[in-house]
Amino acid sequence: MSEFDFGVRRASEFRQRGFWSLFSERHPEERGLMARRGPWFWQRGLPDFALVLSMYVAPAQNHVGVFFGRNEKFGATEAWSRLKPFQPAIEDRLKLRPEQSCEGLGINSLWRVNCFAEDNWPAMADWLVTEASRFERAVAEVLGDGGEAGS
Repeated sequence: MSEFDFGVRRASEFRQRGFWSLFSERHPEERGLMARRGPWFWQRGLPDFALVLSMYVAPAQNHVGVFFGRNEKFGATEAWSRLKPFQPAIEDRLKLRPEQSCEGLGINSLWRVNCFAEDNWPAMADWLVTEASRFERAVAEVLGDGGEAGS
């Protein structure tokens, strides 16, 4: 181990089932909104807008995040290009700082946190749900009830 090795861990060491179980226990309302789930993500469906919000854990990168994902069942395809014209208005409502976003994920937000520290898990789960709800509100305000991004 070099003096600069801070014990970097591999994503495969993350107890993802344990995290998503805690997520589901803390936020049972998300079960009814779930569009799809995988080892590293949970998607909340926004059927009125043909969109899904992907809440994800990236333990190797030490962050959790939210972005508009892809889900053919919900018609959530080409979400980034469909939302591009509305991106400035949505981001204005979200008031994200530049360090909160990741290049190449469209409209997104991330929180840098030690995902391996299980005492962080409750805060991580709460942050994901709170941030996804902020994204959902921003989209509803910008697109209105008509779901213009779904056309």
